[in-house]
Amino acid sequence: MIIDFKNPTIKFYFSFQCPYSYMAWEMLKKLLSDKVSLAPIEIGLIPPSTSKFHYREIWAEPRWNRLVKDAEKINIRISQPDKYASGINAARAIEAYGSSNAKDYITSVFQAVFFRHLDISLQNSLRQHLQSEGIDSSVLSAALEDPETEKKANDQLLLWGHERIRMVPSIELDEERYCGFIDQSGLERFLRSVLD
Repeated sequence: MIIDFKNPTIKFYFSFQCPYSYMAWEMLKKLLSDKVSLAPIEIGLIPPSTSKFHYREIWAEPRWNRLVKDAEKINIRISQPDKYASGINAARAIEAYGSSNAKDYITSVFQAVFFRHLDISLQNSLRQHLQSEGIDSSVLSAALEDPETEKKANDQLLLWGHERIRMVPSIELDEERYCGFIDQSGLERFLRSVLD
């Protein structure tokens, strides 16, 4: 997979806190060839106008029981995080990791949330997690020191309104979108219809 932020083929709007985003990300990684570029865009779990929801109100226990089973079908393990935490710090480094390392970085952040239950809003926790996974945390540190990356990450939260995003995850190519609960067969059909 080639991640080309200047000329993206597919836009993937997601949240590091959304289990559906994590599952869709894992499916996308397996299905996309090197000929297809991907722009991952972290926009947060919910629109800023509704950010007063509590994490446990959004993800109730019965839903999590189903999510765990759905994740097992695609060979990933997830469990319910203790709380909602902003993904802005993690989002600030996505582009900095570039085409060769962004895929591993994003996967590692998802694992921090849904497997290790880390608070990814804490910079030191995120750095330590990356180091434990063998991912160069200096890239994250450099991104966090650059004020422009914070502005860009905050601006991406506004895409909920400007890009007419209704839910995460959303996969977009040209005018076509596939949103919400994304399953393997549905994603395959969507990609074939827009890429063939």
